[in-house]
Amino acid sequence: MDLHSVKQRITTKISSHSPEPKLPLVIDEADAPSLVPVAFKENGEIRYAYLTAVMANVYGHLSWNQATNQLNHSLNMLLIDVLPAFPRPVRALASAKRHLGIDPDQWITQYAICPECWKHHSPSQLKQLLSAECSVPACNGLIYTERRDAKGKMVRTATKINPQVSVIGSLRRMFMRPGFAQSIRDSRQDQPGQNTDEDFVMTDIHHGTQWHDLETNILREVDRAMEGRMVKKLTEHRYGLHLTMNTDWMGILENRPHSTGAIYFAINDLPRDQRFLQINVICGAVLPGPKEPNVQQINHCLEPSTKEMMLLQNGIKMDIIDEDEPANVYADNQILDCDMPAAHKLSGTAGHSHDMHPCLYCDTDITKINTQEGYDYSSWTATDDDHLLRQSFYSRHANPIRQKAILDDHGVRWSTLNLIAGWFPSKKTALGFMHCIFLGIIAHLFMRVLFAGYMFSGAGGRNSPKQRFENLINSVRWPSHITRLPKNLGENQSLKKADEWRRLLTITPVLLWWSWKDENDNIPDTEPPQPPNTHAPEFSRNCRRIYDAVLLLCAAVRLLATRSISMSQARIGQSFLSQYCLHCLELNIHLTINHHASMHIADMIKAYGPVYSWWLFAFERFNGMLERLTLMRHWVQTHLIYEYTLSLPPNTHAIERETLNEILKSQAQQRGSMMTDIAVYQSEAAQDNIRLPLRQAKFINLRTFGPEGVLYPLLISYCRALWPDLNIVDDFSLDNGTVFFASKVARALTYIRKDGIRYGCMTNRRTQTDAYGFISCGGSRLPAEITTLLAVGIQDKVPHVCALIRRLRSDENIPLMPWALYESTLGIHTSYANNYHPYEIIPVSRIASPLALIPVHSNIVKKHLWISVSFDHVQNSVMVSTRRQLTFFVL
Repeated sequence: MDLHSVKQRITTKISSHSPEPKLPLVIDEADAPSLVPVAFKENGEIRYAYLTAVMANVYGHLSWNQATNQLNHSLNMLLIDVLPAFPRPVRALASAKRHLGIDPDQWITQYAICPECWKHHSPSQLKQLLSAECSVPACNGLIYTERRDAKGKMVRTATKINPQVSVIGSLRRMFMRPGFAQSIRDSRQDQPGQNTDEDFVMTDIHHGTQWHDLETNILREVDRAMEGRMVKKLTEHRYGLHLTMNTDWMGILENRPHSTGAIYFAINDLPRDQRFLQINVICGAVLPGPKEPNVQQINHCLEPSTKEMMLLQNGIKMDIIDEDEPANVYADNQILDCDMPAAHKLSGTAGHSHDMHPCLYCDTDITKINTQEGYDYSSWTATDDDHLLRQSFYSRHANPIRQKAILDDHGVRWSTLNLIAGWFPSKKTALGFMHCIFLGIIAHLFMRVLFAGYMFSGAGGRNSPKQRFENLINSVRWPSHITRLPKNLGENQSLKKADEWRRLLTITPVLLWWSWKDENDNIPDTEPPQPPNTHAPEFSRNCRRIYDAVLLLCAAVRLLATRSISMSQARIGQSFLSQYCLHCLELNIHLTINHHASMHIADMIKAYGPVYSWWLFAFERFNGMLERLTLMRHWVQTHLIYEYTLSLPPNTHAIERETLNEILKSQAQQRGSMMTDIAVYQSEAAQDNIRLPLRQAKFINLRTFGPEGVLYPLLISYCRALWPDLNIVDDFSLDNGTVFFASKVARALTYIRKDGIRYGCMTNRRTQTDAYGFISCGGSRLPAEITTLLAVGIQDKVPHVCALIRRLRSDENIPLMPWALYESTLGIHTSYANNYHPYEIIPVSRIASPLALIPVHSNIVKKHLWISVSFDHVQNSVMVSTRRQLTFFVL
């Protein structure tokens, strides 16, 4: 019978007449471990003995036998008092882990998989198999081997293992965490379609159109008409979870070609400060190596989580802490968010190098990638998801020849995800911004065009473009939270991390100008000299034309990669990106599929909100964590220890709590850009996004501290305007009023954190890092030196945090730079070096963003200049600010 359509049927239960075979259940709920640790029923002393032994094994690197001996020694010491007869204390480390509820093996299902096709079998199914031969047609794999144990019993050992964790089981544990349910966003009152207003500012993933499109109580059936029943949106449920699914592969062995992968699920309904914490991300599976799985293998690995997603679409009753009755929890895959190869593989679509169907989102073929047609929105047609689904189901049971024909003609093959009702291969698959832009287009610009095109000649010695390129990178004064670039980038012309390409692009307008400029500070309209014995590239090497194209790319990425964005801004950024690609074609630069795919970024923002809320930096770092850990077991164990800490009974001894806190602190690797991102997210959740050092500072004498004779008169004038009701008077004055004592009203701070970013000051004796930043001045932002940070308090007034600053001086004599047309978008400001306006005092709320300071010399004005580049996480434009200006005072 021909399959005419693939539709969704609205139903409340799985139909018995569905022609599609049911997937095996992932986990038997009756066999699931208890959500409340057994140890909570035992004495605190015994529980503490368990805890110290387990932690010594997990984090202290004691062997299993050593940790077991430690447990027994601790229990023997308790024999001085009588150990309870019931519940009887356990003396084995494995039993102690289970009693504490932190044994990861209780929550991990070790599926036995065929080593050829990866068809999976649960431990109970493994015992029931009639033969070791794989049941998949045309597969010759052997699933297990047999041997006799010491008792003569026949034991089956799986040939290959695929560990997986139940998504439903993980959610059950999470909803028993105090405060977790309250953190889940309640979208029932949200207004859908807000971003149809082109000027509506989107700040998170829930502002995308996809958020309100997901449906529940639905079933996908083949060759059956849709029945007209009421559809209930996922957002209509109190606990309707929108999940992001990610898969990626990594190398885990040094000097050996071994690749493994992981499947992650992030809960988009959590606030952004919690969404990408490891303790809130489910590692659903670790994929075995030694090679990346093929399409058949990845489909078999997806079966357990796909079955669970089908169940969650219809609701699963779960206990919620502090609620009397269980609640229905719904969930669905809102977004498949991977790099391009993984996204095509999981969605079942043709690969990105396919001749006829390289793009997942439109009908562009590979021949159009290097033509203007590939970057003209009117020349392509959006992908028809219904057509892809229809052909995918045709391909499911077809023979290999027919499957290849369907792939070539229609660009799709079978994917297990197609069984999920509401799943659409194109609509629900996001374009990986990080890989497409940072690791794709930007890396292509530098590696294939600038470096391979010999754009940085070594002729000229110390003043050569190559040496100037390297010297400028090494002279940049970066903010402390920014990923550093290699010192020898002029020689070792390669970057490994997307963060590094991202930082490099931020300073690229200044970097290229400094490397290529002539004696008049102009970029020449010529090609640089080519090294001898090298072949000239096929594209134009004209410095000025390449620079004009690069400015478009820098402006586009700056616009598209911000934390908040409107569709009008997204379309401008998309237009810049399109113009960059067209400029490259005019220069005869060969483009790749990444360039065309980037033409769909505005559509991604429309569907999923700002790229800042769904790009892949967090998932890439999760891969790094898995590489350093014992893969899935350590991931699950971290969840369990965190949940144990939250669930301690009220009578827990302070020593036990302190031990757990010390372990958590020692394991918190709070460094690097990931923790910066989390700090930024946390600042959004706080009403006051300014945080002070934990250690309270001492009072200072305002007449002697900082620049001589500056601080006291400025601060008293500032406080008079801030608190006019106090009638503040000078401490040397005889007038009546509130005396402003020079040594009793202000404390000097070494640093503050605003919007999650650290800002220092010049009066910090230990370091002057982060002592520069952009400040809001009316409708613009200007670079300034942060001289001193102060916390001021008088009488019963709430302490006020302010800063003594001085703006960098600039005037019309500074010549226009080649990026002048885009300087507002790029966040670049040019000023005189070590030349300042008079001191001012401002509230720290007016500190807008950190900056990178780049020293250069102008041949036109014969002076040293400082070029400030904004590292703004919030807005697109340095020149736009919505913050209210507070009057400042100049001495």
